[in-house]
Amino acid sequence: MPDYKVLIADYEPRGIQQLKEPLEKAGYRVAVVKDGLAAIEAFNTLKPHLTLIEAMLPKKHGFEVCQELKRTQHGAKTPIVIVTSVYKGRKYRTQAVHNYGCDEYLEKPIDPDTLVTTVRRLIGDRPGAPAAAGAASAPGNPPVAPTRSAPPPGPPSPGSAELEIMERLDQILPRDPVKANKP
Repeated sequence: MPDYKVLIADYEPRGIQQLKEPLEKAGYRVAVVKDGLAAIEAFNTLKPHLTLIEAMLPKKHGFEVCQELKRTQHGAKTPIVIVTSVYKGRKYRTQAVHNYGCDEYLEKPIDPDTLVTTVRRLIGDRPGAPAAAGAASAPGNPPVAPTRSAPPPGPPSPGSAELEIMERLDQILPRDPVKANKP
């Protein structure tokens, strides 16, 4: 496996272990920081291939850390994943992707296999990353999906397909999930 570096920014020990252990078992080198300011400093120093950022970080919010990192030359080409146990649902995912520029948004608890698969998908074939060309075509390895570029900042534009879908979902889905589960 290529020598990939993954930076984890999380403050909660159990959350750190749930992210760190599966990645280390999969062969990634993992560095951990525990606040938003340390995440920015470590990102600029370590130049990781992927960064996982807890949304609720001390000293600087994870969404803001993501946005600041994406504005750097290295950050613009590095996948950043927001992980959260607090901000759940389509609204927060959409904000994180469109307003703050994250490449993926995962809600905790995260299944270890899902985590490793997501990391592989995001960094497996990035230009400038250690070569992984043979890994995608090796027997037993699924094809690696192409990395998508960071979406444009801001909400979906009027008339966009995504905005139309979101508006339609708002019409058909109940606003209060508790009431929706009652007969």
